[in-house]
Amino acid sequence: MSCPSCSSSNQAESSSETMMHLSGAKNLNKPGVWAFAKISVCLDCGFAQWIVPPSELAQLAAGAPRVN
Repeated sequence: MSCPSCSSSNQAESSSETMMHLSGAKNLNKPGVWAFAKISVCLDCGFAQWIVPPSELAQLAAGAPRVN
């Protein structure tokens, strides 16, 4: 798969462990969600993409405000 930013195929994939929080003052009291996501990084330009597993994605979506 090529980089969406620079079209390079020089990429590395790794596992990551991240505490994710929804942004904004209204979310300060909401707990974060531990996400054990895969991250793909372009080794030429630094562009990164995350793939968040469905269980963590559901937890984030449950606390996220709906945008119409």
